[in-house]
Amino acid sequence: MFTRAQKQDQIDALKGMLAPAHGLFVMDFTGLSVGEVTELRRKVKEAKGNYRVVRNTLARLAVAETGHGALKQLLTGPAAVAYTDQDAVLLAKTLADFAKTHEKLRFRGGLVEGQLLDAAQAKQVAALPSRQELVAKLLFVLQSPMRRLVTVLDAPVRGLAVSLKGIADDKERREKA
Repeated sequence: MFTRAQKQDQIDALKGMLAPAHGLFVMDFTGLSVGEVTELRRKVKEAKGNYRVVRNTLARLAVAETGHGALKQLLTGPAAVAYTDQDAVLLAKTLADFAKTHEKLRFRGGLVEGQLLDAAQAKQVAALPSRQELVAKLLFVLQSPMRRLVTVLDAPVRGLAVSLKGIADDKERREKA
């Protein structure tokens, strides 16, 4: 049994980890072996996230104090929290990919950018394009009008060059004839 001070230390540690998180996913891991959990932790770490099995009573207190209080309802029974302060979509994809091959890992829900998600919505986050893909698409969209403008502005010059080339070719043919 933990003393009150030890419990408070754990709550403070949880608050410190969960407060800056942009993406939090509560997972049901019942039935996973220690080896599978270790593999999951490694994959989550590669996705720039963390995975932690939590005690529900302490986790409820911690999330209430971090502004993620909506997660309280998901913290029942054996629970683990996967969280990241970077790309929540990448973490969700990692969890969903692992869950495809390990049926005992299930989403309970999550919190992404302050939005509470149920299990189905948390899985849908995994289907979203990653942040890098979205930035690339945005850059393409922003560059498109500039490309069109350059093409339109370049057309008269190109037309003049083609006309001059045609005149030079025509003059050359006349001189040979």
